Amino acid sequence: MKQQSRNQAIVWGGLLIIFGVVGLVESFTNLTPWVWVAILAVTGLGILGVFLWDRSEWWPLIPTYVLWAIAGLLALVELNVLLDQFLPTYVLCTIAIPFIVVYTRDRAQWWALIPAYVLLAVAAMILLSETGLLSDAFQGTFVLTAIALPFLLIYLQDRAKWWALIPAYVLFSIGIMLLLEELGILNDFLIPAYVMFVIAIPFFVVYVRNPQQWWPLIPGGILAAIGLSFLMVEAFQYVFPAVVILVGLWILIRSFTRKELMSDDPSLPVVEDEGDLQSDEPSLPVVVDEGDLQSDE
Repeated sequence: MKQQSRNQAIVWGGLLIIFGVVGLVESFTNLTPWVWVAILAVTGLGILGVFLWDRSEWWPLIPTYVLWAIAGLLALVELNVLLDQFLPTYVLCTIAIPFIVVYTRDRAQWWALIPAYVLLAVAAMILLSETGLLSDAFQGTFVLTAIALPFLLIYLQDRAKWWALIPAYVLFSIGIMLLLEELGILNDFLIPAYVMFVIAIPFFVVYVRNPQQWWPLIPGGILAAIGLSFLMVEAFQYVFPAVVILVGLWILIRSFTRKELMSDDPSLPVVEDEGDLQSDEPSLPVVVDEGDLQSDE
């Protein structure tokens, strides 16, 4: 315990003295970037020596790594190897590496993969954006779906971790919504309809997995009904005018079709006027009443 406290005092006290001296020198003269690279590299090497002297504690590796990462950044920029637009990618990757090392040293520390993966995903997004392979409109979708993948992998490796599906589903759903909005497919009332359906689906999944648990049908059904109402409102804006147009066309077509049938179809019988029929018929005999005959006799 005493040795650990002594090592910590040596490292942190030495760092303060070194950078204090460098600060005083910088106030009298401008140090070149290469001088800063040398100072950072040598200081990191000295802290590594503390770790090699007593390997029971691994914490000195953290300041060593930070100092060397900054020194490498300055060197790459000075050599024009690392352009300014790629600086965030470099920084995020250097921060992610220690988490990866923690996992490789102890596979039970799987939690370290989550921040590492998130950092690498953001770094990849910046790199793809700067190279023109990923447009700004799809950056949100890329990041969210990329962050959701580790949770999905956790579930696939161990199906007992049902909890991992929750953040994966939420992130995937939001990422898809952003993508559909950017493509112009999802807008107006379709957005709340999408959100309601997305929230309702997990409740139905819970019921399907265990039909004895019927209670998820209540919130799921309510959310689905609300989503359906938004969907119907959105559809009504297009369906109702379309139905009106179709009805109007049907009336016009039916009207013109009936006129043509009445005037041009030779199969229909010609109906003559009733007065003409009476004038052409022969006269019928007059029937005299028997009473009239008897009165004349």
